[in-house]
Amino acid sequence: MNITKAVIAQFTTHRGKKTDKRLWANILTKFVGKVAVTVILLGLAYVILYPLIYCISQAIRLPADMYDPTVIYIPKHFTLQNFKDAWSFLEYPKLLLNTVNVSVWPTLLQLVTCSLCGYGLARFNFKGKGLMFALVLVTFIVPPQTISVTTFTTFRYFDPFYICSGLNFVGVLPENYIDITDTLWSFLLPALFANGLKSGLFIFVYRQFFRGVPKELEEAAYIDGCGSVKTFVKIIVPNAIPAFVTVLLLSLVWYYNDYYTIPLFLPKTEVLSTALSDMFTNMTTVGGLYSGVDSILIYPIWRAGIILYILPLLIIFLLFQKKFTESIARSGIVG
Repeated sequence: MNITKAVIAQFTTHRGKKTDKRLWANILTKFVGKVAVTVILLGLAYVILYPLIYCISQAIRLPADMYDPTVIYIPKHFTLQNFKDAWSFLEYPKLLLNTVNVSVWPTLLQLVTCSLCGYGLARFNFKGKGLMFALVLVTFIVPPQTISVTTFTTFRYFDPFYICSGLNFVGVLPENYIDITDTLWSFLLPALFANGLKSGLFIFVYRQFFRGVPKELEEAAYIDGCGSVKTFVKIIVPNAIPAFVTVLLLSLVWYYNDYYTIPLFLPKTEVLSTALSDMFTNMTTVGGLYSGVDSILIYPIWRAGIILYILPLLIIFLLFQKKFTESIARSGIVG
């Protein structure tokens, strides 16, 4: 509507005058450009939102509507029973608590350690700085699956600096190692040393953001007697809230959605990501709750489980959307 009004206003302003071909070309170019951008954005929105809309549509319909070819998006029979069944089958409160416990603590550690690494790479000059940043970028390329066996072996026979071997030698420990698999330490230790899930990306985000902070702020803090640590805490951190929010959201999402590392290091801890991936199979296998039932009738319950799974992340993103988009633009990830 605003585009149409602008075009009409341009035509009205120059009515009765000799039309400049360049003016007409400029008006038409702007009009076509805005229409094209609008169409592209609508197409992207449809591609992104279509799976979610269709999933919600299936989650709120009765199983009978699955056989009705006339039902595509809007169900003929609405129900919330699917959500109740999925809530019960997933043991949602218990598994959500487990998921939060596995996701939040490593995320908070990465929030601090990756910011310190990013600040050091952005502001301090030291020997080997370029090589260290290159190694950080290499972590983008190396999939975590390639080092999973080595990492598991390290945690299974954990002996930092041969301390456990020494304690075993004097009779304090029964073995010359300790097993930290199936404990939260297998996630906390990598995050503590800025080596958790996608830490390289987070260091890159912090570095790009800190490079955009004016150096005059730090120089003024140094003149006032602040050291590097105090300057970082008092000056840099308050100005980098969007970057911290971005890392918080991304790290939380990756830990929340992880269904490879968690079963590997925490095999006895069931979380929503693993339960949801096995939900459909467990419901329809022999001895399952819906054993022998046509699989198409189970889809509404499964879709309801998917909605329950993404709901916490959706709420968090809506709360921090403004800060998230601001940091993505300022850190240069999109460019």
